[in-house]
Amino acid sequence: MPMKVFISHKGSDSDLAERVARRVRINGMDIYLDTIDDALTKDGPDLADLLLTRMSSCQQLIAVVSIKTKDSWWVPWEIGVGSEKNFRMASYSEQHVSLPSYLSKWPALHSDRDVDLYCQYSKTASIRVARKMDEVFTEERRVLVRKSDAQEFHRQLKAAL
Repeated sequence: MPMKVFISHKGSDSDLAERVARRVRINGMDIYLDTIDDALTKDGPDLADLLLTRMSSCQQLIAVVSIKTKDSWWVPWEIGVGSEKNFRMASYSEQHVSLPSYLSKWPALHSDRDVDLYCQYSKTASIRVARKMDEVFTEERRVLVRKSDAQEFHRQLKAAL
């Protein structure tokens, strides 16, 4: 399964989100970014359902954060969904942004080099988890493998950053 990264962001940060998405694609990974989704004209429960559908095709999430993100309802919601699904996750900000403490659970990216490192570690982790999944036959065990993989990915990437 190809790796796909959901790029979470507030609408006013679309330019920065597009730059991050471009960098992820340069590294050979697929992305979902709502600015290129023509179906994204809904709001409320319909938007939540559409985002859940889009997120189900992803395995990772990068949350683009800025001082404007604190006014977003959707970015924290998407982070929560990604966490529940045991996505590999990171935040991305260009300048110092006072982040909620819960975001410190995941690596914080600040540059193209950091995004490149995220992608490199992600590819390595994907190979490792694919090998483990070949040995696992129950869905319950697969969930545990994905959770363990995400935790190990976050630990290793944080140490490298």
